[in-house]
Amino acid sequence: MEQQGESRRQPNVLIIHTDQQRYDSLGCTGNRYALTPHIDRLASQGTLFHRHISAHPVCMPSRASFFTGRYPNGHGVYANGVAIPRGSQITEHPMNGGQSISPNTISHVPTMADVFGESGYRTASIGKLHFTCTNAPRSSHFEESRIRWAEEDMDTWSGPYYGFEQVQMTIGHGENYTGHYGKWLEREYQDVVAKVRSGEYRGNSSNHGLLYPSVVPVEAHSSTWIADRAISYLSHTAGEDKPFFLFLGFPDPHFPFTPPTELADLFAGQEIMPAYERKQGAGEILGSQRQLYQEEAIQYSQRYGSDFIGLARQYTDAMIHLIDRSVGRILSVLEQFDLADDTIILFTSDHGEYLGDYGLVFKSEHGCKALNHIPLIMKVPQTVDVWPKTCDAAVSNVDILPSLCDLVGIQAPAGVQGRSILPLLQGTRLSHPVQVTCYGDKPSDHNFSLWNDQYRYTWYPSTGECELYDHLTDPYETDNIAGTKQAAPIQTAMHLQLLELHCHTDHPSAGKVSNW
Repeated sequence: MEQQGESRRQPNVLIIHTDQQRYDSLGCTGNRYALTPHIDRLASQGTLFHRHISAHPVCMPSRASFFTGRYPNGHGVYANGVAIPRGSQITEHPMNGGQSISPNTISHVPTMADVFGESGYRTASIGKLHFTCTNAPRSSHFEESRIRWAEEDMDTWSGPYYGFEQVQMTIGHGENYTGHYGKWLEREYQDVVAKVRSGEYRGNSSNHGLLYPSVVPVEAHSSTWIADRAISYLSHTAGEDKPFFLFLGFPDPHFPFTPPTELADLFAGQEIMPAYERKQGAGEILGSQRQLYQEEAIQYSQRYGSDFIGLARQYTDAMIHLIDRSVGRILSVLEQFDLADDTIILFTSDHGEYLGDYGLVFKSEHGCKALNHIPLIMKVPQTVDVWPKTCDAAVSNVDILPSLCDLVGIQAPAGVQGRSILPLLQGTRLSHPVQVTCYGDKPSDHNFSLWNDQYRYTWYPSTGECELYDHLTDPYETDNIAGTKQAAPIQTAMHLQLLELHCHTDHPSAGKVSNW
């Protein structure tokens, strides 16, 4: 990144982050029906990672891993509904009666925004973050609490927040929005909001709240709103001496599947990629996963009717297409203001989505390829002709923080468990296995996975059940080979590796609020 003979300003960092987007959802990653020309072009200009794994298959734990560089058993956010540990959550809480508490006493995990802000970057976030609990009571004082946005004048607040100097938030999905975006929509599109609140157009079928064309038009959609504000931010910061660290959190394509009506019409009749079923004769579903196939389980696709999966995939393609339009506008502005050659650009997501695979929809806390395999594109100035165009090695979203620190020449914070991927791309080290750590509501749901460049191995400690898939011969995980004679050496070796890695990263950081 440095040029000889002159002192060069640190590069800007732009992160484009979607929600619940599986790896195979883009044209450049194998979806032949996707309309994603701008993201595909970004991939052609940078490095496309073919085996990027999220540390957890649901939002808050995975996002915490991305922002802290730690696995869930290292940062303490083991499930949705657990906030990233923050000193101010305790020291500023009324329960302390104004008494100060030593910051060394309580749990506190630094974020990517903390690190870059302390290193002289201007830090801003636009869109979804989900660092704290959206359904938390007012007494929690969480800034992402829906109740606070409903009952307080939160629209005047814009940070600081977890290291970000400025934040403009979207909270929620589909048409169930609040945050800065929701307040803006209420002011600027009152007729649209009235239609949304009536809900008459959604019908009364079993899936009426989960899949339908939205009355929110493209120009008022959250994906467009995020792009508009990103463009405004970039136009105002162009020419500034300090580099920027800008995070764009698109809430789509997370369910409900509700693209604007005009895009639903555009994709009507569009072909879709197929969902995958388990191989016939592959054996029974693991006991720990059978709950997903009960009639009352939200993941069980049959409860929504025979057309649900096809439409969900079609509408997902439409929602991603709108994100792609926004990405194209943002990249164009970077070029317009001569920022493209001074900006590291990263495109990724937090986790995937079943989308009908194995008869399931949405997500769960059971590690698998549909949920943990996610896109990663990285474009870095001065490396376009040096780095490989693709990377097939296993990497994790915990590796992003140390990699970005490595790229801009700043020290990663203590406690980071990920590894910089730069030596991997430069050919100076081999790949290493990465893990997925899932803690469900019951001990029988706990499952821990190890991914290497070829296999995914998962262990359920409470039941002793295991999964092993060879992604070279079975890329869509249709045949579990765990327990077979031919797979025994690989299973044994990966089990021991998983135990060792889990023990090395097992350092809970959440929960401590005082000395005793």
